[in-house]
Amino acid sequence: MRLSSTFTWALLFSTAALVSTAQNKGYSDCGGLLTDLSGRISNYIGPKTVCVWTIQMTPGLDVAMAIPGLNLTCLKEYVEIQDGPPGSASYGKICEGLGLTFRSSSNILTVKYTRKPDHPASSFDVYYYGEPEGSRGQGHC
Repeated sequence: MRLSSTFTWALLFSTAALVSTAQNKGYSDCGGLLTDLSGRISNYIGPKTVCVWTIQMTPGLDVAMAIPGLNLTCLKEYVEIQDGPPGSASYGKICEGLGLTFRSSSNILTVKYTRKPDHPASSFDVYYYGEPEGSRGQGHC
């Protein structure tokens, strides 16, 4: 489910600021299971061409996600957001955009980055946090 709320963006950026300043932790390995309540996924630079990160919150929390800006080479690389574990329904393959927001329908969301072997990885950041299931009200799609 896509979000387009100003409130959501403010909350995501405040979460991103806390993550980047207080904890200074970002995840840039090629994939893995992420279980922190908030965090950042950064682009992987290395030989692998497909990376899959699965974000899993505790039951009762959905995953809210923001990609502030994405400018990948569309014919050579993309990010795909899946609503659930790997292989779940996809929000689509995305290579560019500003202010992209997503929300899972459960406590799991998957981020998949794919690029062609002859193309170097581009830079991107994905911010996420857990949000209570019942908080889909004001301003949420």
